[in-house]
Amino acid sequence: MYKQALYPGLLALLAKAALMISSPAWADTQAFTLAVIADCQYADKDNKGERLYRSCPDKLQQAVQDINRHQTKGTLHLGDFIDQDFDSYARLKAITANSKTPFYHVLGNHEFDVAEQYKGLITQTLDMPDRYYQFDIGQWRFITLDGNDVSHHGWPSDSARHQQNLALIAKQYALGATWNGAIGEDQLNWLDGQLQQATDEQKKVVLLCHFPLYPADPHQLWNHQQVMAVISRYPVVKAWFNGHNHKGDYGRHNGIHFVTFHAMLDTPQTAYSLVEFTDNAIHIKGKGRQPDLQLRLD
Repeated sequence: MYKQALYPGLLALLAKAALMISSPAWADTQAFTLAVIADCQYADKDNKGERLYRSCPDKLQQAVQDINRHQTKGTLHLGDFIDQDFDSYARLKAITANSKTPFYHVLGNHEFDVAEQYKGLITQTLDMPDRYYQFDIGQWRFITLDGNDVSHHGWPSDSARHQQNLALIAKQYALGATWNGAIGEDQLNWLDGQLQQATDEQKKVVLLCHFPLYPADPHQLWNHQQVMAVISRYPVVKAWFNGHNHKGDYGRHNGIHFVTFHAMLDTPQTAYSLVEFTDNAIHIKGKGRQPDLQLRLD
């Protein structure tokens, strides 16, 4: 008791030091966590090599149950929720309906591997406000992009948009892999406006797309150089998250972290992440095949 009375300041200092040791240096009151899944890609069909189609609902259910045990603001699914057939959505949505927080979907190329009459129903089916959209969590803005905007598959074949796309593809992207696509001019202008607004509001930005932008990859957006030129003008852009390349990847360019998340589809384990966003870092805690990553923000 004598020592406590004599050194109250020292005891308070020691208590503060113990708290600092137990809490990471990057911890702050604005931190939050999102779950991230890429390429669940379910179909009711036989396996093809490493692609374990019928295993996907069980892996998704286990992921949702695990995510529900954590304090998360939502789950990002980075495209290719299904592999084919419109009926596949119902099987997976029955699972995600048990999520305690929202699912934010990105459109992948396999989203449109359905009968023509269903292609106009995909955003509604996935509870998306539009084909591309944005939402805020705290001081972070998440901008979801549609890489199927210009593509062979992204619009009904009898639509004027599809015919316009075919003409543009023949002119500019004739050599592009047919499973990829591009971001159209209207969407690029919208993105530029969103990034300017985020700059004005001092938001940090994460861009979400099914298709990779960087490093060089056969799965890249057809107009990856054009998109890179737009986003590199804005220091508020901190990261680009995507799927599509099932083996995953990572690179950094112009101060932006580019993360290709591993696919849930082609692993007997699983692949998803819990991603914490703080003032000075993005911490990716991988599950199953997805590795951990620590992304410092300069």
